[in-house]
Amino acid sequence: MHNILIATVILSLNCAPIAVYAMPEPVPAGQTDKQKAAEKKKREQEKAKAQKAKEKEKAQREKEKAAAAKKKEADKKKAVTAKENAKKQEEREKAAEERAKVAEKRAEEQAKKEAETKAKEEKAIRDYEKYQESLENPKTEAISYFNLGFRAGYAAMMDKIAPMENGSLYGAGTLNQSNALQQLRGGAGAGIDFTYSLEYGHFLFETGLDCRFLNSTSDYGFTAKRIDKNYNAEYYYLFDDLSETRNMLEIGLPLMFGAQFDKIYFLLGAKVHYGLPMGYSQKGQYDVTVKDPAFIDPYGMGIYDLNGQTKQQMVFKQPDISAAAEIGLDLDEWLQKQPDPKAKKAKVKPGERLPFGQEHIHYRVSLFAEYGVLNSNATPKANPVEFAADKVEVQNTNTMLAMNGNTVLNNLFVGAKFAIQFEVPGKTARPVPPPPAYAIYSVVDAETNQPLPLALVETQNTKTGKIALREKQITPKGLRQKHALGSYTATAKAENYYDGMQSFDIENVGTTEYITIALRHRPVLRVRVTNKETGMVIPATIQIRKSGAEDPAYSLATDSVNGSARQMLKEGPKYSLHIAQMGYDTLDMAITNIGDSLNVQLTPIKKGEVFIVKNLFFATNKTRILKTSEEALNDLYMYLARNPQVRIRIIGHTDSVGKDEANQKLSDGRANEVMKDLIERGISADRLEAEGRGESQPIDTNDTEEGRQNNRRVEIEIL
Repeated sequence: MHNILIATVILSLNCAPIAVYAMPEPVPAGQTDKQKAAEKKKREQEKAKAQKAKEKEKAQREKEKAAAAKKKEADKKKAVTAKENAKKQEEREKAAEERAKVAEKRAEEQAKKEAETKAKEEKAIRDYEKYQESLENPKTEAISYFNLGFRAGYAAMMDKIAPMENGSLYGAGTLNQSNALQQLRGGAGAGIDFTYSLEYGHFLFETGLDCRFLNSTSDYGFTAKRIDKNYNAEYYYLFDDLSETRNMLEIGLPLMFGAQFDKIYFLLGAKVHYGLPMGYSQKGQYDVTVKDPAFIDPYGMGIYDLNGQTKQQMVFKQPDISAAAEIGLDLDEWLQKQPDPKAKKAKVKPGERLPFGQEHIHYRVSLFAEYGVLNSNATPKANPVEFAADKVEVQNTNTMLAMNGNTVLNNLFVGAKFAIQFEVPGKTARPVPPPPAYAIYSVVDAETNQPLPLALVETQNTKTGKIALREKQITPKGLRQKHALGSYTATAKAENYYDGMQSFDIENVGTTEYITIALRHRPVLRVRVTNKETGMVIPATIQIRKSGAEDPAYSLATDSVNGSARQMLKEGPKYSLHIAQMGYDTLDMAITNIGDSLNVQLTPIKKGEVFIVKNLFFATNKTRILKTSEEALNDLYMYLARNPQVRIRIIGHTDSVGKDEANQKLSDGRANEVMKDLIERGISADRLEAEGRGESQPIDTNDTEEGRQNNRRVEIEIL
């Protein structure tokens, strides 16, 4: 019961405020409808305000939610970017490692290549030193050649007719041997040989196959007697003009020994030949005289031509042995094609010869003599001429070698020989060329001693004047060039630098000379032209004159962007700057330092000022403007285009030659022609006026041609 009372009290206390709040507020006495409406409106406003606050709170929550989502997305994107950056960084590091590896590999390859090059150079030096030692203690080497020779010269078949045992021949025809005469004329000979030769030191040996053709002519005179038994008459034949030409073709084996001394050589020995049966030919006339018992005195039968009918061929003994001699000269120095030093030759090992080529072809010329020491005649015995019993004329002829079985024939062949030798390559020692020497060029700045980015170098042999190195570009790494021994002068050039020279000597093979050429920087004159009043750049023509000279030594044009120009001037002379720009006062100033940077300001010509247009030319006594005035007109146009606020008056003047009216008209026409040209170029006509003043305002005398030329002018007045 006690507990029930306590719970009732607690519930009463807690529910009291709720009851109070739920109870309607009592309406005061006398409250109007207007007050009720106001209170209702107030409640609605508070409700709307609460709703707006609620919506605002909701929007704030949504905004915070969107911001959180955006932040989450940004964090996600940032994480992706960071991941990508990390990946890229990893790739960059990996690429850097790869580049480092490639660079290291290249460095190793370069070092290896340099080491190999150095080893080759050192080996070349050792081989050359070894070769030099071999020259001091030379070893004899055997060299083989295959030769092709061509011979031509004088040939002779020298016959010696032995006397007959009883001094005469009997039979159908007889030859009076005691009256026989003979004379050797000889002929031409030619030969070709294919031989093998061996050279061992100075010793020479040659053998092979030898072919020769000999042609020889001999003249004979003799008498013959024939008895006609039918009439008991004697016929006498006089052969005083008979010639016999013989041919001989032989194939043989030469055995020659000799020696070689520098370019001269000789050979001695024998040649064994086998001759082929060959023919002969005769020609001539004979006189016939008859002693007839029926007549007291002999009488002539006339002169007859030898009929040339051959019967007996020449036959030779085998073999034919000749003593031979030859002396000659090597022609390699003049005829052998020298190897091209620029050509790439096959690499060979030390002591080996180069592969077969033109350096193995040699040439020789010589004089030779060959004489047959054995009798080569084997022609059977026969009378030189044969008769018929009932004929007066000669019926057949035989070679003169057959007129006696003991006739001796010896052959002679002398002349010149040209031979081509094919050297057989072998492993005998060959000359070793000296290892090359090198010069390493570098071009540096004389002040900083740093290599120039780009330069040109040319080297000349000091003694001969020949170019040893044609103009080549040199980078900061330098240039390595092969040179022969000698004295040289190198000239270096680079943009904005004075030329430099360096002399050096290369005295030993296999060495390297380091040539450093320092160049002095050339001073550069820089000029910038601006308008004194506006500060704007002015495209202008600048003339740089030497002191005392009217013609410019240099002519520069400033650009339209920054109004500047530059020029390197030669040291020594004094220079001055001259600028005569249209629409501006002329400027003349001295140049104190050819390396200065000058900022030149030109004063524009102001309103009311007048200046003369230079280099404006017209046809004589005409208004037509000559083409040579283009530059002056363009300058005037550019001045007006750059100064659109300027108006001008174009004033024409003439000299006093001619009538006043004509001069006035001429000046008007010329001024108008200039105005017309400017309008065609794009200048508005509102900015231009033209006026002619004839001869009324001279600026010089009209008594001289020079003065009249100055008076003939066009002026510009700034309006």
